[in-house]
Order: sequence, then structure tokens, then C-alpha cells
Amino acid sequence: MASVSTRRSAVRGHGHEDIPVTEWTVLAQDPGFRDTDGTVLTTRVEVPTERLQRGPKGHRVHVIDYDASSNTLYRSRDAKLTADPYQRKLMTERILKDPYFHQQNVYALTYGTLYQFEQALGRTVNWGFPSSQQLKVAPHAFEEDNAYYSRDTESLNFGYFTGIDGSRVFTCLSHDIVVHETTHALVDGLRPYYLMPSSTDQAGFHEGFADIVALLSVFRHTNTVEYALRKLTSRATRVLASQFTIEKLGSTALGKLAEEMGQKSSDSRGRALRESLRILPDKRHYTSARFQEEHDRGELLVAIFLRVFLKIWIARLQDFLPKRGGSVTRRVVAEEGGTAARQLLHIAIRALDYMPPVDMTYRDYLSALLTADWELFPGEGKFNYRDLLRKEFAAYGILPASNAQGNGCWDPPPVSDFSLTGIRLERLQRDPETAMRFVWENRDALGIFPKAFTRVTSVRPVMRTSRDGAILRETVAEYIQTLTVFSPELESLGIKKPAAMKRPRLITLHGGGSLVFGEYGQLKFHIGSGVASALQSDRLQSLWDRGYFAVDAPSASARIARMHRQREQRERMPPQEDW
Repeated sequence: MASVSTRRSAVRGHGHEDIPVTEWTVLAQDPGFRDTDGTVLTTRVEVPTERLQRGPKGHRVHVIDYDASSNTLYRSRDAKLTADPYQRKLMTERILKDPYFHQQNVYALTYGTLYQFEQALGRTVNWGFPSSQQLKVAPHAFEEDNAYYSRDTESLNFGYFTGIDGSRVFTCLSHDIVVHETTHALVDGLRPYYLMPSSTDQAGFHEGFADIVALLSVFRHTNTVEYALRKLTSRATRVLASQFTIEKLGSTALGKLAEEMGQKSSDSRGRALRESLRILPDKRHYTSARFQEEHDRGELLVAIFLRVFLKIWIARLQDFLPKRGGSVTRRVVAEEGGTAARQLLHIAIRALDYMPPVDMTYRDYLSALLTADWELFPGEGKFNYRDLLRKEFAAYGILPASNAQGNGCWDPPPVSDFSLTGIRLERLQRDPETAMRFVWENRDALGIFPKAFTRVTSVRPVMRTSRDGAILRETVAEYIQTLTVFSPELESLGIKKPAAMKRPRLITLHGGGSLVFGEYGQLKFHIGSGVASALQSDRLQSLWDRGYFAVDAPSASARIARMHRQREQRERMPPQEDW
């Protein structure tokens, strides 16, 4: 089922010196992404080598190929088969209808995405459900043009449908869609409270971040990028400098998400589900009514990241131009794009450790991005990724949540004299009970609301390695606060209830913080807000406006499925906005 190309890979920042990895054949993008001879374009992804059972079934990912619509259980390939049976000459004919390859595609992309997260974060990553360590993946879950992650069933579910041209479309064959859904599962494991109703930013972040990881994951593969660049080079092997613009590089198929699904679904009007580069910079976007809907809010984040990525890519190419108006070989252009994508993807993922555990905003994410990169690479670097991130977010009206130091990074705690009574460093780095003692002993210095229920939800030791070999060791702990009050009591907490909320209601407030400790136990950052924060007023108003105080409000899993369905059916954004 997998390729025989197995090797040991130095996993920089993962906490292991090296682990064996296996390269698997997967689709480069989707079945519509084809070479000049009509064959479907494939690529290879690295997956940690493990002992597999039928499915494939490993210790973290279990493919269960059951179709609920037809009540069919597809047989999986013999686990003992190690050679890759998919030869290029047979690819197009077999890939569209062979369930064995569908099973291989989803396993490799799901586990490969998990591997990327663990490389970036410098530690193992848990799924968002405590009852099992295996994510279940159903490549043919139902007959519908949708795919979604479900915490309730601990699964990724991929649909299939008949396109408007009569062809069969399998969402499990879309590189973008599989990585997107896996990212939902990973973010849920890292930040479980982000699936709770909150602000428009938090609702949009889950979708937008999943799209960012999907797009940058495709760009990481040099052969895929090189093929897409043929649109800009015709039969030539060099790319002219005049093509190094956001518009030209972004016009390739790589700048779009789920293109085959978008073109063939009857509800998507023949376009890719995401074409975020159409959203041009405007400082009014973040506060405008146009981007208050959660899908559009997510696409706003994608637009910013795509432009940052393309600007970094273009900057990296300048050193290869012999003179103004020169050209660069297509292979080098692709390699530089892959390098930029990998580095930006790891920054985007590392930022999750520097975000509040509940009620996040895009401003929080920007400060987290800047802090995550600063902690590992304190110098500006040749291409100054942080400066590009600050400027591009600002161009869309988003400023850092913290800017006291002038660089947008999170500020250190205002006090440094924290009590460590009865606390041992080794336990603080791994034990939630010890971290809870730190929170309890220092609740006044941390500004924790005393009447709320407080608990530490996780403690994660981290070891990351920079490109120059420097090692960063940190411990990330999260605590959550919960306070349930009747709506008339909100005023005594300094929180405004929604004006239209007339009758008394029981309200549950959530707060919390991320505590980032240094190698020797010093508290470097305290990121978050309490249950009585002034931010709660805006959160409650946002929830009221979107109907989440209704009795029949959907569950977290149902909201993800509904969001994906609405994304496909909603009106596409016009090319230009009429202000």
C-alpha cells in the first residue's frame, strides 16, 4: 500500500533525534489536476513508518471505508503489501474508481498532516476526544457534496456525488479537502474550546486556518508547484521576471481550493470553493458588515496569508535574477515557493501555542504569529517574515492584540515575582496538578476571577530547533474558567447583556489563559482573558446576533457540517466590492 521508499528523517524540533518515515503516493491536488498526457498528477508525502493493519489502520489514524448511503463496507488492501501498486500508466484509469487508492490517499494525507503539526510544534499532538487515540476516517461516508470532521464520532467523513457533467466526484481525492478536515481535528485537539460558540473571529478561524494549512501544504510539494507554473511559461523551462507578481503567481490552480468540487457541484456555480486572492487589501474589511459572516471572515484570513506567502516567494526569487528583466528556471521557482510555504506553514502552526485557549480574535492570532516566530528566530532575517505579516494584516484593518513593545509580540507578565512554593520544575513541565497549584498560588498576580471554577486542561512540554541549531525548550499550560450566572447579574460583573435579551436567562461565561514557561520554570507569557473580562460583552452580543441562545442551537460537530454545506451553496463574492 505504501511506497518502499523508507528512510530515517531528522525531525527538527520534534523531540526525537530521528524517526523512520515512509513516502506515500497521493494526489497532488485532485483528479482534475492532470499532466499534458492526461494522467492525474501525483506527489509523495512523508508519513512516520508504523506497523499497519487492514484499513490502513495505524496507532493514530484508522481508515474505515463504510458507505452509510449504500450500506456498503469496502474491503481494504492486505496490510502485508508494502510495494506501491499504482504505476503512472495505470493511474488515471484506476484512481477514480479504485477504493484501495482512496483509502491510501486519505490515510497518507491525514497522518502526513499530523506529522507536519508535530514537526512545527515540537511535540506530539492529541486528537480532540479523550476516549481514543485513533482518528477514524471514512473515504466514502455518504452520497453528498460535503465533507466534515465530527468530534462526536471521532471521525473525518468524506462524501461523494455525481457532478453536473455526469462524472463521479470523490471529496476524499481532493488534497485540499483531506488536509482541511484533518486540520479541523488537530485544532480541536489543541484548542477544544474553539468549537464553542463565541465571536465571529473564532468561528471564522477554524475554517480560515484549515484553508491556510491546506493551501500551504499543496505548495510544499515542488513537483506540484513546478507543474502549475507551466501556465506561466508555455513550453519554456524558465519563468520571466515579469511573471513574479501576486496576480500572476496567484492565478495558477494552486491559489484555489477544492477546484474540482467547486466546478462540478451544482450549488457552487462552477468555481473553486475558495479564491481568496480576489479579496484585495482594504483597512475597512475587518470592521465592515461585509466580513461579519463566519465563512467570509475565514476567507479574509486566507487572503492575508496567501498574499504574505506570495510576497515572500517573490522576495526569495530576486537573488536568482541575473539582471532586471531576467528569468529563473521553473525548478528553482518551484523550490523557492516550496521553501516559503514550509516555513510560513510552521509559523502558522506554532502560533497555536501562543493563543488564548478560549474566545480568540484575529488580533490575538497576529500577536501569536509574531511571538512564535520571534521566540525561535529573534533576528529579523533576510526576508523578515514578521514585518510582512504585520503589514499585510494591517492592510486589512487588523492590528496586533499586544503592541507595548512595538513589535506586536505578546508582553511578558507585568509582575515577575511568582510564588513557586511546593512546585518542582520537573513536575511543572508535565503535570496538570502541579500547574494547577501554580495557578492557585498566583491567582491574584495572574488576575484570575476568584469566584469562577478553574481547572488546568493540559500541560505540554515543547522542544523546537531553529534552522541554525538553537534549541528552544518551553512548557505550555492552559487553564479554563467557567462561571454560570443569570443575565441580570452580568451588570455587577461589568458585562453588558444584549439589548434585545429581555427575559432572564442562565448564561455560562468562559475564560482562561495560556501559560508559557521557559526552560527553567519562569513564566514568559500569560495569554488570555478572564470570565469577567470586558471582552465578554462583545462575545455575548455576537452569540445573540447569530442565534446561539436558541434552544435548538446545533452541536459543535453539526455546526462544522452545516458551515461546509453553506460554504458551497452561498453566493460567491463579486470580483470588486462596491463601497
